[in-house]
Amino acid sequence: MRAILLTSTFRRHRFAANHLAERCELRGVWQEVKTFVPERHAEDARTAEVIRRHFAARDESEARYFAAADALRLSPDALAREVGPGGCSDPGEVARMAALEPDVVLVFGTGILRQPVLRAFDGRLLNIHLGLSPYYRGAGTNFWPLVNREPEYVGATIHVLDAGIDTGPILAHVRPALLPDDGPHDVGNKTIVAAVDGLYRAAEAHAAGRARAVPQGGGGRLYQRRDFGAAAVEQMLGNFATVMLPEYLEDRARRDAALRLVSLDSAA
Repeated sequence: MRAILLTSTFRRHRFAANHLAERCELRGVWQEVKTFVPERHAEDARTAEVIRRHFAARDESEARYFAAADALRLSPDALAREVGPGGCSDPGEVARMAALEPDVVLVFGTGILRQPVLRAFDGRLLNIHLGLSPYYRGAGTNFWPLVNREPEYVGATIHVLDAGIDTGPILAHVRPALLPDDGPHDVGNKTIVAAVDGLYRAAEAHAAGRARAVPQGGGGRLYQRRDFGAAAVEQMLGNFATVMLPEYLEDRARRDAALRLVSLDSAA
């Protein structure tokens, strides 16, 4: 399977590139620079510190989980491109992508992709949405289930990319293997590991014509970046302190029964 990856520049994205390069013919990686200033969601110095600690803990956890992802480790003939915000949709970059003749174009963590790339690879763009669609939509879709004391809704959706925002038909849902003493960033990083593996397996099935994409239903809860703030971080941390995960794991079968998820086996 010949693939290219459109992603971003954080350690998690290098992990994804390196993991995929070990498993398929990854001909190119485009890293799109993204900016996010979480402190702008603070109301004062105290809430800014709450948010700062939250993201510092996330970065420390990613450094532990993805320690080997300090740099891209691609084959010598693979193309590596770093582009600015929105750069993956630039017609010149799309021409470079097309020249590599990928069977699939894998997407994880870019900004919204625009028509030049959507047209060039229609039906071949497979995306990781960190969250279980359609249950949680928008931004922070694995953060808000933890705020709402619903860890059963943490996971990732592998779907065919279309012109909507995370609306394309689903190839598979994946979820992390949780342990009672996991913290919030353990949950997040385990989800990333499961998602990248799920992306590879879904892409392989899709390229071979063995996958069946399931149309997304409507509904779910929609969160936007403006909903985020220190109060939500403190609520989430309080949930972990009051044994949210052990409580869920003890009742997992009943709570999971409410979910309607797509697996590669069921979609094949």
